[in-house]
Amino acid sequence: MATQKLFEGQTEYLVNFLLQDDDDPDIGFRCSEDPVEDSEALRAVGQRLRQLGDLINQEHLDSFTRDFQRVAAQQAIAQACELFSDTVNQICKERANGNLSIELNLLKVTASLGTYVAQKMPALVNEIKTAMASFINTKLQKGITEAGGWANVQIE
Repeated sequence: MATQKLFEGQTEYLVNFLLQDDDDPDIGFRCSEDPVEDSEALRAVGQRLRQLGDLINQEHLDSFTRDFQRVAAQQAIAQACELFSDTVNQICKERANGNLSIELNLLKVTASLGTYVAQKMPALVNEIKTAMASFINTKLQKGITEAGGWANVQIE
């Protein structure tokens, strides 16, 4: 249980880092009062994910953005998280990178899709943070933990 809570705290830290406003670099860290274990590793992973981005098909991005905005307006966060998860999985199936594990491919698309939507719809940044964290915590935690945690995540 402690391991799960630690991972969830680290995920929150990573998602906040990815979606922080470049004009206000501290904004992403305001919700985490306590220091997070492996924060340096999390920042390194976040920086690498931000640099890499992903060439997600614009059609996917536009479709997801419209659907996510509609669902979020209905305040159906569970449905928004499910939509996010389904979209990430669909994109990964279409654009798998053979050099990365399944988990890292999913993480890369999660970061790319989340940052794109947060930039296009800043009013929905909290909803996208929730969807990203939910996806990482439910779909990627086991693989990342088995690999030795965030400190051992290598994204090329």
